[in-house]
Amino acid sequence: MARLGQRTSSGWVIGHIRDVPVVFAPSWFVMAVVLGVVFAPTIARAVPGAGTLTTVLAAASVALMLVLGVLAHELAHGMAGHAVGSTPREYVLTLWGGHTQFASDMRTPGASAVVSVAGPLANAVLALVAWFALGRTDSALASLLWQIAAVSNAVVAVFNLLPGYPLDGGRVLEAVVWRVTGDRLAGMTAAGWGGRVVAVLVVVVGLGRPFMLGLRPTIFTVLWVTLLAGYLWTSSSQAVNVALARRSAAGLDLRAIAEPAVALPASATVSAVDGAGDRRIVLLDDDGRVCGIVDPSVLAQVPPSARPGTPLSAVAAVLPPSSVVTQLVGAAGVAAAAEAARTSPLVVLVDGPAGVVGVLGVARLEEALRRPRR
Repeated sequence: MARLGQRTSSGWVIGHIRDVPVVFAPSWFVMAVVLGVVFAPTIARAVPGAGTLTTVLAAASVALMLVLGVLAHELAHGMAGHAVGSTPREYVLTLWGGHTQFASDMRTPGASAVVSVAGPLANAVLALVAWFALGRTDSALASLLWQIAAVSNAVVAVFNLLPGYPLDGGRVLEAVVWRVTGDRLAGMTAAGWGGRVVAVLVVVVGLGRPFMLGLRPTIFTVLWVTLLAGYLWTSSSQAVNVALARRSAAGLDLRAIAEPAVALPASATVSAVDGAGDRRIVLLDDDGRVCGIVDPSVLAQVPPSARPGTPLSAVAAVLPPSSVVTQLVGAAGVAAAAEAARTSPLVVLVDGPAGVVGVLGVARLEEALRRPRR
């Protein structure tokens, strides 16, 4: 379990809830500063006589309220995940709000929909609580803060239900299409395109509405709308590309796109490759494990007279044991090859009793995944 204050790939661990780490991404602090700058003038105008310290503290409390709303949103996802058998791995608070990482994908469309709806529902409840509290205070500052809490949580709830990735409504759309078609990738594609539509609408509404009212959008509005629309477009496009890649991977046989290869002992001499033809030469150590691959350009420089006495290891590049892949078909094979490619530029395909059957480079794998498949 990640320790308090530990730096992870997502950010800093600030606590744990049911042993699940709560992580602050560095980008969240950017959001906190922006919120403070935006709301400070509003607070100063709405609360006459408020001093600088009061205004700063009130602006900071706005950021705190919003982050608590985001945390409640993510905790609702996590609790719903527990209920449907998908354990949350971490709650991350980021520039754009947050997200919940789960240890595994949702098993059914129903489970995915339940978990997705739980977050916006939590914000809707918070909005109602804040609205109820708003009518029970006489303080101008408290009224303003409760109003901000009510409106912000309501906006988060509604906006997150829009039908497009990476919003919760996009996952609901994915679940619906998945349930109707029986094809999760079709749902992912639909939600990805939905996210692209939402991104365009953000630009149209965010920049077009001021002009319709006879106003000019501020620089802040233009910047914020551009960043938000760009984030939505990038995330939704990634979903479309992932769905395409997974569909391509489902019917892919790595052996069909690999270079043919043959295995020889690392102790053999260069003359042993004479019968290998155009096949790549993979070297095995004394225990029969992959340990290297012959470099054709170096091999070509060995003069004929030196071939019988030159060991293959002298013209080979070292390959780590992690370069070996034994799952050769479908998405599992592609995932295994992608993992192996993280530590080696070349992946060695081993087909059970047949032994080494091919060598696959990352470029060939990526090209195959980009190629449409029927």
